[in-house]
Parts: sequence; C-alpha cells; structure tokens
Amino acid sequence: MRNKLRTQKKKFEKWQKLMEKNEEKLLDRLEEISNQITSLNALTTEIEQKCKAPAWELLKDARSTLSRCNDVTIQSPEAAKSYKVMVSLDPDTAHPQLLLSEGRRRVRGTGTAQPLPNSPKRFTFYPCVLGSEGFTSGRHYWEVQVLQEGVVWHVGVAAESVNEKGDFTWSPEEGVWAVEGCDGIYKALTSPQTPLSPRDIPLKLGVYLDYEGGRLSLYNADSLELLYTFPWAPFTEKLFPYFCLGGAELKLV
Repeated sequence: MRNKLRTQKKKFEKWQKLMEKNEEKLLDRLEEISNQITSLNALTTEIEQKCKAPAWELLKDARSTLSRCNDVTIQSPEAAKSYKVMVSLDPDTAHPQLLLSEGRRRVRGTGTAQPLPNSPKRFTFYPCVLGSEGFTSGRHYWEVQVLQEGVVWHVGVAAESVNEKGDFTWSPEEGVWAVEGCDGIYKALTSPQTPLSPRDIPLKLGVYLDYEGGRLSLYNADSLELLYTFPWAPFTEKLFPYFCLGGAELKLV
C-alpha cells in the first residue's frame, strides 16, 4: 500500500513539474504576443496617418512599412539568434575608467582613470564604451555575459550622435536604447523608465536589433525570456552596441 502511494506521489510531482514548465512557456508566449500587438498597433497608427498624406509620399514609404508588417512576428530568441554577429569593443570610445581585454571582448570598471590617448570618440563623462562596428541596416544579434554584478550596467545600442563628452539622458530621445541592471533591480531606459521583473537573473543578455523594423529587443539568453522590446521608432543614423558599467564586468560571448 505504501509503495503504491509513493508511486502515485512521484507521478503527481512529475505531472506538477510538467504543468509548471508548460505554464512558464505559455506566459512567455503571451508576453511575446502582447509585444507583437503593441508593434502592430503602432504600425496601424502610422499607416492611418500616412493614408492622409499625398499618394506619392505613401508609395515612397510603402516598401519599408510592409517590411515591418512582415517582421513583427520575428521576436522570439530562437529566431533572433539566427542573426548572430561577432561584436568587439572599440578602445577609442572607452572611458578611462574602463579596462578592456586584449581581445576587446571583455570590459570591467576599475574606478580609476587610466592615462589614455585623446580621442574625439572617447566617453569622458559616463563610463561607457561602444562596439567597433556600427549598423545602418539589417538584423543583428549578439550576447553579453554579466561576469560580475556591480553598482550598475547598461546593455543595448547607442546612436552615433550620442554625447560622448558630456551629460546625457539614458533614453531613446538622446540616442540610447538599453536595459539597466543595478543590484538585482532591472529596468528599460525609456522616458520615463520602465521597471522590469524577470523571472530569472539575466546573467547573459541577448540583444536583437532590427534596423529597418525600427525595433530593439533584449532577452535573457539562458532562459529565452523576453526582457523588453522598445516601442517602434524609425532608426535614422548608425547604431553601435552600447555598454555602460560601474564596478561590473561584461563579456561578449
């Protein structure tokens, strides 16, 4: 009798774990669908506005608009990973308090300024660094591992026109699309900022940029959880992988 009860208990526990796993997948899918609906609503509003414009202007932008309509469903991390690119760090942009590895694939904050050559691209106000290659078209995906949680880190993209030499607001309005981690608290750097509540600590982030689609999404690359998709906006200048950190250590993987 006891053996039978023990067997039934094990079966129940196995079934319960399976249900919990399926529930997590369902929640992920619902979140993905919610983001797709947001993107479609933005596109609908845009198309309605363009329909009021002269016919020649509508035709001029038709291809771009249709492309974004077709791309709305490409938001899952599995699809995004097929666009993975190699990203390295640009030492000419690195703030003096950041130490880059020889391979330019790892960076950590030191809190101490190093004597570095003057560069017009170097960040001198905030401890930031950009990727070596920028993007003006296409879809691109890269992953960033958080090796050491520190005071704060940012991961995302920045526009070529971002203010390297002075103060700026971390927001798309000033050329930064990024997620912030700070002592276990996470948020999207929107205006105002958007609090995030990931199920698991995102120790490896996936960054997916769809330039023509006007979309940037960030994922927990380990659990495949979508962390945030920025509201649709047309990108108009070159975008670079962007990192900002104080006391933390990041590695491109």
